[in-house]
Amino acid sequence: MAQLIKLQDYITRYEADIYRYPNQYIRLKKQQWKTYQEMLRNPVDIKSPSPNAQTEVTTSKDGRLISLIKSFRKKEQEDELFTGNIQNGDDVHEEEWELPSVTCSKTAEERKQEFLDSILPLQLKWASSTIREMSYLQKNYKRERLLRYFLQRFPDTFFVMYKPIFLVKQAPVELEIILITPNEIMALFYMEEQEESVVLGNNDRFWSIREREKERKIVNPTISLNRMGSIIKNILPLYDVSLPVTKLLLHPKGYIDITDGPADVQVVDKRTYTKWFEKMRANKLPLKHSQLKAAGALLSHCQSTYIDRPEWQ
Repeated sequence: MAQLIKLQDYITRYEADIYRYPNQYIRLKKQQWKTYQEMLRNPVDIKSPSPNAQTEVTTSKDGRLISLIKSFRKKEQEDELFTGNIQNGDDVHEEEWELPSVTCSKTAEERKQEFLDSILPLQLKWASSTIREMSYLQKNYKRERLLRYFLQRFPDTFFVMYKPIFLVKQAPVELEIILITPNEIMALFYMEEQEESVVLGNNDRFWSIREREKERKIVNPTISLNRMGSIIKNILPLYDVSLPVTKLLLHPKGYIDITDGPADVQVVDKRTYTKWFEKMRANKLPLKHSQLKAAGALLSHCQSTYIDRPEWQ
């Protein structure tokens, strides 16, 4: 599951320490998956538990979560896993990662999806708060299909910047989606058009989309891609980062036909999507220093709107 390192103009833990949180996220996910697997191997009948049994289950689950949190505290007592210097049990409980309940009626694929869904609240929390600050998170992000797609379908070592707002000469500029992998940076425009729609493109400002018997105009998406690519390429040299930047136009549900368009834009539509997606999923490279450095560089040029967390006011 990819890591959400920037969400629009929200404050994020990754900009506080890009070298710490990516590895921490991967370790935490692995430990929680191990805990979840143990719960599946030793299921508890939750249909009609007795009061004593319910207490034992709750205690057992809480014990596993507490042990998990404590294991991360051994090396950094003063810089806690989630919210920094936590002093009371209520704050610890608030930050716990709640695993999905175990039922016998679910298939293996359904359980895997439930586990992935259980990560999303944690990711949104990390992408909208630091130890001392927080941003007000819009509730719609918990249900946004496109955000879930990029977070749940790609490897843990991929970083997602979802519609980040960059400061370009002190002016805020909202971009589309940036995917930072161990070996490249992808400036990506995802086309959410109808199934089997045909996109007709060229160098003009407007493109045509044919959907069934109708045709309509949209703004040329390569304009946005070129802006994204230019901003990224201008930032990276300032930090001695040399990762390649790919501009990608993605339309998984339909087709894209471009005549006389920009030669440096990679097009992935229904004809090539499966091959591209499998290639992305097969990327087994570990986190790279150049990747972390690039992510930190881009984050340092993003706008963040936040307030102090209540406990620090």
